[in-house]
Amino acid sequence: MDQLFFFNFSGRNLPDYSRNDFNTMHVLNGTIIKTGYELPFPTTGNVKAVDLKGATVFAGFSDAHVHFTHTGISLLGCDLEYARSISEVLEKLSEEARKQSIVLAFNLQEQALRENRLPTSDELDRVSKTKIIWAARKDLHSAVLNHAGLKWAQQVFPGISHKNGFICGHDYNVLSYLIVRQIPDEMLKEGFEETAQQCFRKGVVFVHALEGSTDSTREPSLVAKFFKESDLDGVIYHQSTDPSFAEKNDWPGFGGCLLVDGSFGTRTAALNQPYSDAPETSGNLYMNPEEIESLLKKGRESRLQLALHAIGDRAIDQVASCYLWAKDKYRIQLLPDRIEHFILPTSKAIRAARESGCFVCIQPVFDLLWGGPGGLYQQRLGAERASGCNPFKTLHDLGIPLAGGSDSPVTPIDPILGIHAMVNHNNPDEQMGLNSALAAYIIEPFRFIDKTKTRGHLKTGYKADFVCLSEDPFMVPPSSLRRVRVLQTYINGKLVG
Repeated sequence: MDQLFFFNFSGRNLPDYSRNDFNTMHVLNGTIIKTGYELPFPTTGNVKAVDLKGATVFAGFSDAHVHFTHTGISLLGCDLEYARSISEVLEKLSEEARKQSIVLAFNLQEQALRENRLPTSDELDRVSKTKIIWAARKDLHSAVLNHAGLKWAQQVFPGISHKNGFICGHDYNVLSYLIVRQIPDEMLKEGFEETAQQCFRKGVVFVHALEGSTDSTREPSLVAKFFKESDLDGVIYHQSTDPSFAEKNDWPGFGGCLLVDGSFGTRTAALNQPYSDAPETSGNLYMNPEEIESLLKKGRESRLQLALHAIGDRAIDQVASCYLWAKDKYRIQLLPDRIEHFILPTSKAIRAARESGCFVCIQPVFDLLWGGPGGLYQQRLGAERASGCNPFKTLHDLGIPLAGGSDSPVTPIDPILGIHAMVNHNNPDEQMGLNSALAAYIIEPFRFIDKTKTRGHLKTGYKADFVCLSEDPFMVPPSSLRRVRVLQTYINGKLVG
């Protein structure tokens, strides 16, 4: 069906990727046919007029880093985000235990609890001694298990180490994928639908989904099937060291969020110098240069993009230098490789990233939540190193492509919140302009997968994916950008959600 969309024009010269210096858009079969002022109705065909009631319209948002399966599980499971004491944690877990045969909880933060520590296995046993309880820390790099959970963990992965039920590092990485096997397909699919609805509420029309593991193709297969059947669209990155499954499915890349190091929260991000609040450790490296070079060789042979997780300066140094090595060795590459997070890069790593031509996927809400005076970064790293975290403007000014992601369920799928975080970076020297912040969530995610000729613009020949906003972001004070609301989301010209 032909559609004519009528909407508000603010009179501003918006950047090309979100250009709407028109007030009418003609859409046919999900594709933009023409834009202009007061376009006449087509003279033939069945035409539907849609009045968007003065909304400001932008091309749809994307999220370039979503753990889709784990987001769905977290939405169906127990959310500990707002618990402020261990007793509140136990109350919430008890409610979940009354409903489920296995208790999965997320967003646990010791800094938010009155006791300033995580609960122990003995305390979780007060909730249940027979049901598995898995309470994951907010950064998804550690968890606390009750004794039933620890018994299960020892059975499926013998030899794990823990302290009062707390697991992290390699043990957590393995078990976090094994725990998903305990969840039936139907529950996962229910979680996928909840995640899609969250995307629609926040104006997200496309996601980069980082799924599965080297030992599991179940989750990426289920998510790919969901995308084919859902209004939500996305691309899959199989989190595997083996590119064959991604190659078989014609996906652009593999690796996804394969860990080169961990996180600051659990002090497992790999640093060149020890942690300020734990001088006995400098974090963990889960890959060495030879292993990264082997993955790059596999990627070049399969003509696939490699994506790796690197947060600390020691890990980023290693990945960036390996990417530069691969560029010099192999030359030809269909899609540049990706580095996920890139939170604390050295100047050397930034130069190597630029020279290698790699893409960087950032999570701006990390800085909003954990940056600034007294924040987690400063607690773990000290003020000087913390000020160098998430150098968005530095990277952008050097021409390094940046795409915005949430790392959901670590932070919520919410591009407007991410845009707000970029523009209001805790370090004033790294604050981004609104144009560039919008680009990171509108066009750059499509650049990362070479889809900019059909996605991310409001132009003739492009997919009619767009969002209706309550206000024009360019007319809102930078400090108040997060107040802008998504009123409606359209995919292929269809209202979703």
